[in-house]
Amino acid sequence: SQQSRWRRAHRHAHRFMRGLSEIGSRAAASMTTELMAGSGSDGDGDLETAAIGEGKIPLEDLPPMPKRSEGFYSEPCMGICVVTVLCVLLVSVTQGVSAVARPASGQTPDAVRLGRISVKFIWAEAIVAILSMLYLLFGNAGVIHRSPKTCYPVPEEVEERLRKGVPLNGLKNIRGPDGSHTLGTYCVRCLVWRPPNNSRKVHHCNVCQRCVTGFDHHCGVFGRCIVSSNMPCFVALIAMMFCGMTTTMVAVTASSGP
Repeated sequence: SQQSRWRRAHRHAHRFMRGLSEIGSRAAASMTTELMAGSGSDGDGDLETAAIGEGKIPLEDLPPMPKRSEGFYSEPCMGICVVTVLCVLLVSVTQGVSAVARPASGQTPDAVRLGRISVKFIWAEAIVAILSMLYLLFGNAGVIHRSPKTCYPVPEEVEERLRKGVPLNGLKNIRGPDGSHTLGTYCVRCLVWRPPNNSRKVHHCNVCQRCVTGFDHHCGVFGRCIVSSNMPCFVALIAMMFCGMTTTMVAVTASSGP
């Protein structure tokens, strides 16, 4: 009968939600731990005081930016899979149980209305999660790019080595002039000036191989640095995971009928 089929579908939905909650909780716990712990070390080592060179090497003659590590490309696979699978499953379950919930199947008008609202919410949550993930992956948030403003003046020791073709291996990061509001430290890997640490925390990530400002931690789930400018997206991803599970459970409960 129609009622027996509905009871079987409802039992399967509950089993699915229990398994889904366990998977989502593990991923959320990993990202939440990163968010709370952060990373207190910037791995820059000791600093040397800058002696500013008088010459000016063209930007195009500077060595290429450091090569990204393998983790920059492999780590995001986990985050993409978790977000995609959760979005597809949560939307499918919510859409499915809400479509079956009809007055003809014994559901009250309020339960049917709640199911329709749940569908709208789950789609909105999935869209927010996907957009947040895309910005984390491709937004390059906080990255200090090479430009005349960030590359010059080149410290004397760096300029001398570059002109002679000597590698910069073993050279420590160079401290800028005292009291400067723009020349904090010079990264000898990215060849850019970073702002003083007392304004926004700066860091050279060994996975991303870029200097970033507003650094909080490197996320191993999405393979990107979490900084002040993309932190809202990171928090939104965690929030949407729990909101999506809650929305689906409300839809399943409402569809179970009186």
